[in-house]
Amino acid sequence: MSDEDALKILMALGVPGRFEIFRKVGETPGLSSSDLKSGKAASTTSHHIKLLVDAGVLESTRDGKHVRYNLHRVTIESFARWSAAQAELATLNHLTEYLADNSI
Repeated sequence: MSDEDALKILMALGVPGRFEIFRKVGETPGLSSSDLKSGKAASTTSHHIKLLVDAGVLESTRDGKHVRYNLHRVTIESFARWSAAQAELATLNHLTEYLADNSI
């Protein structure tokens, strides 16, 4: 995953309403937009869903008249690997700095 792709995901998930949709779909796959409204206007929910789909976080499937949403597993797994690599780099950089500052 490129840094640009990761940034798009982080920006999509960085809004509480979109993060809530992400969390709900992760807990209960196959939810429709009406399942995800949570008291918000349908247009707001649709906008959030569109941005999550555009970022590759959600994927949609048609079920008769309804569109159902699931996490896009490939993207989520790739983002998890990217995040782990960033955490490892940060840890190694911190360790390198610590060793340089505390060399005897």
